[in-house]
Amino acid sequence: MSIVEPLADQLERQFGSFPAPRRAFLSWVDDQLDRCARLGVPGEVAQRMIETGYVEWRATLLGIDLDWENAPAVGREFPDREQPADQEREPLDDA
Repeated sequence: MSIVEPLADQLERQFGSFPAPRRAFLSWVDDQLDRCARLGVPGEVAQRMIETGYVEWRATLLGIDLDWENAPAVGREFPDREQPADQEREPLDDA
């Protein structure tokens, strides 16, 4: 039995289902395993590389921007919300 399908199943359980045909996903997983083997990447490092690659590839296919620079500034999600009287507001630094 190949490790490709169990690894693909694990990736989908951990990070969400793949939004394209299963055959393309299995082929991608197989290619990633081959690449890691050719480079001599140790098992745990290879798994992290494949997991990261899967998250990035899945996000690209779903149109999700993973660039944190494009995320809204924390604390500014609700600019018109009143501050509770028992809490002190800290100034936000504009980056």
